[in-house]
Amino acid sequence: MPQLTRQDFERLLEFRVTLRRFQRWSEDQAKAEGLTHVQHQLLVAIKGHHGSQPPTVGDLAGYLLLRPHSTVELVDRAEAAGLVERTPDRDDGRVVRVRLTSSGDRVLNKLTRAHLERLHELAAVLDELVTKHEAS
Repeated sequence: MPQLTRQDFERLLEFRVTLRRFQRWSEDQAKAEGLTHVQHQLLVAIKGHHGSQPPTVGDLAGYLLLRPHSTVELVDRAEAAGLVERTPDRDDGRVVRVRLTSSGDRVLNKLTRAHLERLHELAAVLDELVTKHEAS
């Protein structure tokens, strides 16, 4: 690998600042809808889960990089807020699955539209950073 240059560090800083600005913006968007940023991430994890059945708490813990007991507490708070509900697995009654309520789905759809627009803007910035790096 070639020696790192000052431009490499400048691009890395610009990349990290851009990501952090997106993260802050995302947190503010969630807050405006009455959610914490972690609740927003939970809703995305539920809706984005692959498979024909809703995710388990273990699935969600994996997506969110949280310990299972922390995920249970997060689901408890989201359930109390009317955003999610627990349902028993249709094949194994010991397994609990988590799905969005209509309220949770509604707020997630609103947030997702705004996030996808912002991600397109972010993609352009990141593409420019990569292009600058390849040109160096």
